[in-house]
Amino acid sequence: MISKLVSYGAEITGYVEKKRIKKLKGVKAKELMLWPPVGDISVDDSPTGKIHFKSLAGITKTFPVEAFAAGQWSKCKPTSNND
Repeated sequence: MISKLVSYGAEITGYVEKKRIKKLKGVKAKELMLWPPVGDISVDDSPTGKIHFKSLAGITKTFPVEAFAAGQWSKCKPTSNND
């Protein structure tokens, strides 16, 4: 399970491609004391099964795809973004 705080705006937009979402807007993930916007999400083609989150601040985090499998979401505590 991944323990990250994520904030979702009232509107979420982006461009969806095969195994990728780019120019994502409306999603932020807490890193230390900051909330940098997530700008790109991609999944490896290789059997490693990694998902990469890239922020507009240059921060990249990689997690195993299994952490986002069905049933894991019930353990997440979503927060709202009141921008």
